Amino acid sequence: MENAVELHYARLLFTFTLTSDIADPHAFFATRAEFEMAFRSSLGCRRSDCTGCLSAAPCPFPATFGQQIANDPEAVRRHQKPPLPFIFQFPVLPLPPNSGKSFQLALHLVGSAVQHVSCYIAAVRVLVESKKGRVVNVEAEAPGGGVAPIDAVGVPLLSSQDPVLAGPLSTDTVTLQLLTPLKLVHEGRLLKNFTFAQFARSLMRRISSLAYHYEGAEPSLDYRWLSQTSEAVETLEYGCRLVSWNGRPAGIAGTAVFGGDLEPFHLLLQLGMATHLGKGASFGFGSYRVES
Repeated sequence: MENAVELHYARLLFTFTLTSDIADPHAFFATRAEFEMAFRSSLGCRRSDCTGCLSAAPCPFPATFGQQIANDPEAVRRHQKPPLPFIFQFPVLPLPPNSGKSFQLALHLVGSAVQHVSCYIAAVRVLVESKKGRVVNVEAEAPGGGVAPIDAVGVPLLSSQDPVLAGPLSTDTVTLQLLTPLKLVHEGRLLKNFTFAQFARSLMRRISSLAYHYEGAEPSLDYRWLSQTSEAVETLEYGCRLVSWNGRPAGIAGTAVFGGDLEPFHLLLQLGMATHLGKGASFGFGSYRVES
């Protein structure tokens, strides 16, 4: 059974230094409103919304944050509301004193979002400054590893054939290490634990939606067969639990080992390391690592 996903993305790496102490280790993970304002600032826009703006059609802001529903009813049924076309990997900061220390954050731009790379770079600079930091270096990851400069030509693209942290995976066992809390929601409630089937189905929905809306391509995935196959994957070890940040439930963290027919899910699992998963994925949540 062949399943393929065409997904291209850029991975930008920002090195920044804190200019003052920050008390909250998770300060960067709740910055959607701040990043939207930073993005508008990068465009020289002083509006609070796009309603009535004569520049709305060609503007990068609605293309980034608009999340326009598709005109095709079948596409709406399969993909629903499009996700945001970018994914942050934020650092968890050490407790103060942390002023003067350097950190790195990564930003993945999916498909058509790469066209607006200069806006994103400017917006991240504004965001970091709002968090008492200063960006000192910006690079892009190159295919096969290593880094490349960002110039007028653009940034190098990674693809579904060269996913972040990719490597050979076992066909019958896989270990998922959740690096930041995973927020999987079922019937409006945050799950306290998850099965491989729940993880895989959420991953299929997210990656296929990103590919459809920002690559303009419908992934050749047999959703029904993959969903049925995922049900047969067993949980061999489960070391995950619901964790709280700043006194509020943040999601599931820990490590889980699954066993079964996993080869059909290899590409999705590897791409998911770049796209993250679950609620808040664009702002650092749902980051994970795959190990054999």
